[in-house]
Amino acid sequence: MNIYDVSIASLEGAEERCEIEFSRDSSIKLTIKSKSFGLMPFVDHNLFGALIKFCLRIERDGYLLLCNAARTDAYPSRMMLQMGGGRKVYLLIHGLQTSDEDLVDVLGAATLDQVGTVKEQEIGYENWLGSLK
Repeated sequence: MNIYDVSIASLEGAEERCEIEFSRDSSIKLTIKSKSFGLMPFVDHNLFGALIKFCLRIERDGYLLLCNAARTDAYPSRMMLQMGGGRKVYLLIHGLQTSDEDLVDVLGAATLDQVGTVKEQEIGYENWLGSLK
C-alpha cells in the first residue's frame, strides 16, 4: 500500500490536503480521503487513469487536483501507461519531442496555475501534438 499527501483546490484558490492511497495488483485501486469529499474509491488499469477519474469527480464541484497528473502541459505516453503503470507523465514543451528528462511523477506537486480540467489537459496535449508537425 502506498500513501501520499496531495492538495486539491477550489477554483477560487482555497486549498485542502487529501490523502491518496493506492495498491496495485491486476489493476490500480485508489482511495482518496479528504475533508470536502470524504472517502472515494477509484479503479483503473493504471494510476494516471485512476487519478483522472478522481479529477473528473471533483471538477463537478469546482475543484482541481494539484499534482502533475492534472497539469495542462503534462501527459503520459502509451508505453508509460502500459509498462510504467501510469506513474509518470511527460512535461510537454510546444514544438519539441519529449525525452526521459521530461518525465515527472504523477503525484508530484503542482500549482493552481499549472493545472486545469481534464478537458483542458486533453486540449493541451492535442495542441502539443499539432506543434510537432
